[in-house]
Amino acid sequence: MPVPADLVFAAANAEALREIASWDGFRPATFAASEFPVDVVRFERSPSPPVVLSRARRAESLKALPASLRERAQRAFERAERPARTLLLARGRRLDLTECPAVMGVVNVTPDSFSDGGLYLDAERAVARAIQMFEAGASIVDVGGESTRPATYGDAIPVSVEEEIGRVLPVIEAIRSRTDRPISVDTRKAGVARAAVAAGADLVNDVSALRYDPEMLPLVAREKAAIVLMHMRGTDPRTMQADTSYAHPVADVASELAAAASRAIDAGVDAGAIAIDPGLGFGKSPPGNLDLLRHLAAFRSLGFPVAVGASRKAFVRRFSGVGDEASPADRLPGSLAALAAARAGGAAIVRVHDVEESVRFLRMLAAIEAPAPKRAAAETAAP
Repeated sequence: MPVPADLVFAAANAEALREIASWDGFRPATFAASEFPVDVVRFERSPSPPVVLSRARRAESLKALPASLRERAQRAFERAERPARTLLLARGRRLDLTECPAVMGVVNVTPDSFSDGGLYLDAERAVARAIQMFEAGASIVDVGGESTRPATYGDAIPVSVEEEIGRVLPVIEAIRSRTDRPISVDTRKAGVARAAVAAGADLVNDVSALRYDPEMLPLVAREKAAIVLMHMRGTDPRTMQADTSYAHPVADVASELAAAASRAIDAGVDAGAIAIDPGLGFGKSPPGNLDLLRHLAAFRSLGFPVAVGASRKAFVRRFSGVGDEASPADRLPGSLAALAAARAGGAAIVRVHDVEESVRFLRMLAAIEAPAPKRAAAETAAP
């Protein structure tokens, strides 16, 4: 089943509209300030240029389009505006996404991950950290046994399937023995995913979007596990930053994710078990990462929950003004700013290292935005 990659871009003002139009080289009509926000609908592989619709007059503007484009635009809007409710997990379980975004805590059982390598290489410490994350409000914990850091941090050491299993399996088994909360395994390798799911993992987080290991797709389909399809340039993290140019900074990424989702569905993976991740920092330039964050909502047009991970990444540190060797505390403000952007863009899952701070931050944003009656009810129910 081909997954459409027609995209809806929101433009809050004329400057945002000019940026979106520049990527496809078209000149949009002039809109009065009162007509914003507008939406730009981009049709994949179509000779027709993107169309710009004033949100206040969407219905009548759609009627003016040719029938084929009108139907495509309407379906793109429907996909973009459909709320993510759940993600189907292995063994008939579900990840609740109604309180978006769900926080995914990161536990790297590695000696060389870019921000916390070696900190949780010891299995007992990794398990304790995972339980601590759940207690702090994480909805799911992501356990990884291989560094996929870019070469700017030095080449990551290749890890065999056996060694990766030896790192993650004891951790996943121990977490599962202590809680029934959802667990994710961060791996590109089918052998690791197979062992992890058998040990109790519910979700496979594949940075290669099923392209690295040809056995991964049939495994995920057979085990009925959830899958996060992440975009990466190529399949090797050591070379993914060699070329970070794109003809269109958002549509190119979305098109590849749509193709990956199509392959998964055709192989028997339930569409409700798929989430997509634009892959910040994985084959992207620093400004390109900002483009993806700023227009994250466009990825909702693909019709899947959107996952995003900006926590502590190099572009976050760069734009927040701290050095590569900055402490986690120094990296936190930039990570939280990116988290706010991800939430505003409709991310269903956010992958973070600083779970406690991220959960508190999101709770505060929700409290600020909640209408007074809802806020009062929450305060009455609080212990």
